[in-house]
Amino acid sequence: MTRDNDDGSLRGKADIYRTIAIERRRSMKLRDNERVLIEVIRNLDTKHKGLVVIVEGKRDAAVLQNLGLKAPIVRTQSKLLRYQLIEQIVARAGAKGQVLILTDYDQAGEDICSYIEKALETTGVRTLKGVRIKIRKLMGNWRFIEELVALFKRRDSPENVSV
Repeated sequence: MTRDNDDGSLRGKADIYRTIAIERRRSMKLRDNERVLIEVIRNLDTKHKGLVVIVEGKRDAAVLQNLGLKAPIVRTQSKLLRYQLIEQIVARAGAKGQVLILTDYDQAGEDICSYIEKALETTGVRTLKGVRIKIRKLMGNWRFIEELVALFKRRDSPENVSV
C-alpha cells in the first residue's frame, strides 16, 4: 500500500474532505448574532469607563484583543494565588472601575466567575453581570471564549487575523 494522496487512498479521501470542510467554513458569512457580538466586544471600552476584563487563559485574551478590545485584561490562569488575583483586579479597576468577568461558560468557568463576583462585592468593585449574560446569549452554542476565533475564518469577517 502506498502513502500517496491520490483519490483512491484513505488518506487522499481524508485530505479532500478536510479541504472541502475548510472551504465551506470560509465561505460562510457571519450571522446576525455574531455581528452584534463583535460590536458589543468592540464597544466595551467606550461604554464602560475604567473597564477591566477577566478571562481564563492566554488564548481568551488574544481573541478578545483581536476582536478590538483595548481594556486591560487579567488572566485567572496565572501563578497568582486567589487572594492575590483579587487584589490585582481591585488595583487595576480602582475605586470607580468596572469589572467584566468573561470566564468560559462551562462549570469551571462559572465557578471562577462566582468566586470572583463574591470577592469583588466585598471590596465594592462593580461587576457587569448583565453584559456577561448578553455576551453569553450572543455566543449561541459556543461555551468557550477562545472558540470566538472562528469569527475570523468567516468570509465577511471584520478582521483577517489568526490567533
